[in-house]
Amino acid sequence: MATTHYIGKAGHLAIMGELCLRGYNVSMPEIDKGDDVFVVNDTTGAMWRLQAKTSLGTAQRTSRRYQFRLRTNQITTAQTPELHYAFIMRKDRRWFFLVMDRAVLRTYVINQQIGTAADPYRQFTIVLHDDGRCICSGVDLRNHIGDWNTWPRI
Repeated sequence: MATTHYIGKAGHLAIMGELCLRGYNVSMPEIDKGDDVFVVNDTTGAMWRLQAKTSLGTAQRTSRRYQFRLRTNQITTAQTPELHYAFIMRKDRRWFFLVMDRAVLRTYVINQQIGTAADPYRQFTIVLHDDGRCICSGVDLRNHIGDWNTWPRI
């Protein structure tokens, strides 16, 4: 049985593979201080920081439930270059990537109270429904599934 280390690494590699297929150079920092993947556009020199969180989830009748935990100060504090999140979910032998930048996640946390405070962390339960809905704390985040606007194909 795969441990959380194997599952986490599989998610990191899955998102890195998707970004490579989109034309970006990716790397993992040698020292993990909150950045899991660096994404670079070799043509323009633009660079992004990515925090990848992976969950295999738990099957429900018509959905799958995933748990994620992020450091609260990472969500609330702006950084340069700005941090992006990828909530990586495995369902029916496929990867689903819920992608958003830190400021968007912060807005959801502040304005719609998604997630649960568990100082110094914030826990998120995301339910991916068979009908396409992606619900976190009553908010439908399906528009962020496979949202590659930050990294269009090049």
